[in-house]
Amino acid sequence: MSSKPHRIHDSALSYDTEKKSMKTGNGKTGRPITFDKDAALEAAMLLFWERGYEGTSMADLTQAMGLNPSSIYAAFGDKHSLFSLAVKRYLESRAQYATKALEQPTLEKVVRALFDRTVAFLTTPGHPPACMTLAGAVGCSVDAVPARKIMTEIRKQNEVAMRKRFLRARKSGELSKDVNVGDYTRYLSSILAGLSIQAMNGSTKAELKRTAQMALRHLGYR
Repeated sequence: MSSKPHRIHDSALSYDTEKKSMKTGNGKTGRPITFDKDAALEAAMLLFWERGYEGTSMADLTQAMGLNPSSIYAAFGDKHSLFSLAVKRYLESRAQYATKALEQPTLEKVVRALFDRTVAFLTTPGHPPACMTLAGAVGCSVDAVPARKIMTEIRKQNEVAMRKRFLRARKSGELSKDVNVGDYTRYLSSILAGLSIQAMNGSTKAELKRTAQMALRHLGYR
């Protein structure tokens, strides 16, 4: 995984987006400083995704976003507020693959789609090979606790969505009544999270696919 921050390019500058006034030497307001707020937030999201909350400094963010600290604070708030906005952007723009998998009409298609879409997501170029909810809040300091809580809550919500879908499968007779739905949900979540860890470790798409196929066989899907 590259250690270089994802810097936005000059082409991201725009006069129809965020505008900040600049003071001239005589104290008068000069030409507004303008930048593409959307592109800046995208850069912040990618950096938090790659390095985690605690591993990302304000200096890193200023370099990646192409903004000075005062501009970042004025547009997005402090580091925690910026992180929260970056996570929201991730959920809305990148993390819909699991939600779409749960919309499949049968349990087998749901489970297969969860694995297929997870592998595809983890190996898509242009972003870190990991789930941001796992990689984005790794840290041990007190400062990282709020970020970890955000990510933990998101993971719990994801499990709730999976559990609801599996309860529907039980009602339809696709999932045996002998199977504990909570355990089944945690089991699948653990395997899917493991794929993300393996991707961070450098596993290739082919290797992740073979791991997913092995898991599917153990789940009874050939």
